[in-house]
Amino acid sequence: MIRFLILFALTPMLLLAEDKVAIPAYAIVALFSVVIVLFFWGIYKAMKTQKRVYTLALLPFVGLIAWMFFI
Repeated sequence: MIRFLILFALTPMLLLAEDKVAIPAYAIVALFSVVIVLFFWGIYKAMKTQKRVYTLALLPFVGLIAWMFFI
């Protein structure tokens, strides 16, 4: 979780840096895939069990949307 917060905080600095920092394409695709899987799993479990704790699986999706907004 700490690594995600650090990445989220440093992304604007990495994008605006003088030296181009290349994030590998496979890392971006893997991150996107994990977020999408967590999103649909969270919705499925929340609807099946009617427990609100499974909605926490939606937080990476919300983080991804916020990250794309700041890019």
